[in-house]
Amino acid sequence: MARDRWNNEESFEVPLTPLIDIIFILIVFFLVATTFYSEERDLKVQLPEGSQGEIIGHEEKLYVINVYESDVITVGGDIMSLGDLEDDLAKIGEGKQAKIEIRGDTNARHGMIMTVMNLCKKHGIADYGLTQRIVKEVE
Repeated sequence: MARDRWNNEESFEVPLTPLIDIIFILIVFFLVATTFYSEERDLKVQLPEGSQGEIIGHEEKLYVINVYESDVITVGGDIMSLGDLEDDLAKIGEGKQAKIEIRGDTNARHGMIMTVMNLCKKHGIADYGLTQRIVKEVE
């Protein structure tokens, strides 16, 4: 007797192991993808505190310069000399649409932060700003 293909007694089961593997891969992908955004803002830089100002949102073309207490300058996790920074700012300044965020450490020398600001001005970049950590005032 021939076996009926569409026999109602057999049930179709979805294999769960590949489905679970795919879900875990997607979770790992989204976790890794969301951490790339926070890399630019180095948490080792201790920003000065202030009660006035605006919260910086996510901007696509934001160039972040970190100035440490020891006068070390980093951009995107790479240590840069003033000459390298000036070369980068010269390239960025050609487009005139650059937005620069200067993150100076609380204990960094004022002169080094001013040097970075002057390099921005020198290459025609007008849209730059210093970052502070907003602290709510206690009444």
